[in-house]
Amino acid sequence: MNNLEMLKLDRALWSAYIDREEIENAINCYEEYINNLKNDKEDENSANNEVILSKRLFQIKMNILADKYIKEKNFKKALIVTSAAFKNNNFDITCVKNYIACLNELKQGDLVVSLSKHLESISDNDINNYPTIALNYSNQGLYTEALELMEKYTKIKGEDNLKTEDYVFLGLIYNKCYEKVSHKCSYLQNSVKFYAKAAFNTPQSNVLARNTIMLATKIGDYETAYKCWNNLQKHSQVTPDDEFVYSKLCLKTQNFEDWNKYYDTRFIKEDRPVIMPEFKKEKWNGKTDLSDKVLLVYCDTEYGFGDTFLVWGYMPRIAKIAKHSIFVTQDEIYDLLKNNEYGIEIFSQDKVDLDKLTYDYYIPAMSLPAVLNLDRSNISTGSGYIKADLALVNEFKEKYFNNDKFKIGISFAGNKKNPNKSRDIPVKEFNLLDTLENVQIYNLTKEANEKEFEIFKNNKVNNIIKDFHNFAQTAALIANCDVIISSDNCMLNLAGAMGIKTLGLFNYLNDIRWFDLTGDDVVWFNSVKPFVCKEMDDWQSALVPVVNEIKQLVKMR
Repeated sequence: MNNLEMLKLDRALWSAYIDREEIENAINCYEEYINNLKNDKEDENSANNEVILSKRLFQIKMNILADKYIKEKNFKKALIVTSAAFKNNNFDITCVKNYIACLNELKQGDLVVSLSKHLESISDNDINNYPTIALNYSNQGLYTEALELMEKYTKIKGEDNLKTEDYVFLGLIYNKCYEKVSHKCSYLQNSVKFYAKAAFNTPQSNVLARNTIMLATKIGDYETAYKCWNNLQKHSQVTPDDEFVYSKLCLKTQNFEDWNKYYDTRFIKEDRPVIMPEFKKEKWNGKTDLSDKVLLVYCDTEYGFGDTFLVWGYMPRIAKIAKHSIFVTQDEIYDLLKNNEYGIEIFSQDKVDLDKLTYDYYIPAMSLPAVLNLDRSNISTGSGYIKADLALVNEFKEKYFNNDKFKIGISFAGNKKNPNKSRDIPVKEFNLLDTLENVQIYNLTKEANEKEFEIFKNNKVNNIIKDFHNFAQTAALIANCDVIISSDNCMLNLAGAMGIKTLGLFNYLNDIRWFDLTGDDVVWFNSVKPFVCKEMDDWQSALVPVVNEIKQLVKMR
């Protein structure tokens, strides 16, 4: 036997190591084998042919072994195998996909991105790899890259030739781009289009129907939302999760009958249900006579302060029909409501022992509009039903508001934990207020960055809110203002509940509760006047008329 024939015997050795899953021995033996072949100068052509054959065999065997480990979820071993296979042939698409799968499981995001870009570069002739690559980009937060690739994929294949899973992923990635990249309405419109295609292709899918209804409601495509709801009812068993999403559509379209009917499904839906404590009495149905009964109203723990200020507006009605009313609220609001004029007993959620309270029925606070069977004609809470403590008002007036200027309170952002940032307004957008004369601006936004107020040169902003910790104090500050300018957050609700003139700033696409922002008030509160952006995040289109209105208020003062 010549030297090459002797060398070729080692092919069986490294192949056997692979079959026995002795990975390190297989890789070391294989690499030594290839190097020896490359160094053979006696029969160079035959050695090169053997190298080509061996590389193919090694690649096939290692890919098979990688698939086995991945199915077994042994990603550490799979990574060793795919790494060796990748070094052997980094143009092998199967190998690259396996490599990415391992790195995804092992949380190596930066390497996933690099390999995904490599996979994209070697997949020019096979666009069927694009959805997988785009998914890798999306998983690493590279939504723009994912969308660009999916749009290229869609253009080549044609929308009508896509699979249902392609429609689902396009709906998802367009929505992600809206949430994470830019609040372009076109992103949401496309998201609805593709989710709807998927939902109607798979009418038995409740999840796809919900996504479509939810996003279609958001962009005001009520026709698609109702079609999807009707289609879901026809082809699938409707769940509480479906009914809850549908209830939001009903509120936005002023279908109050169905909103009242389905809104309480928030307690029994599977996806993040609203959690309430155990009550020892029955839930009030809105029909049972309360003239000799005590009703406990408990603030829903999943809802914010603004919702509490809103539903408190229904408590004067409850006080008139119940013998006695108990209202359990968040600790931060307790001091504000405890000395109310309606004779309602107030407790803090953090301190109350429900087992020691005496009552006949209970009702979640956010269920009051439903049990009262409210509609457009009587859903308004009016205004002025929350009063600031007069002693605090006078104390703050002397301490912070002792000037003859027109006093403007501004609130531009809500709770930082709220993922919906489309309601928050950059401070720089308020720079128009700096052109006003004889005004004093007070910041009412908690945790504001004071450096942001440096853009105000003529009208310095008093960051008054930083020193206060409960809403009794905040209400006293609001009571000292001539007008409040607020984005959609709890300050808008508090000022509206207090009856303070409030100019509300709403993005072009806004929350479902604001079902009519075309008039001189927001329906829920008659002292809040809405100003809506003409396009998403075009805050100047809303703030210019706000400033013009303030100029008139200053003149009329």
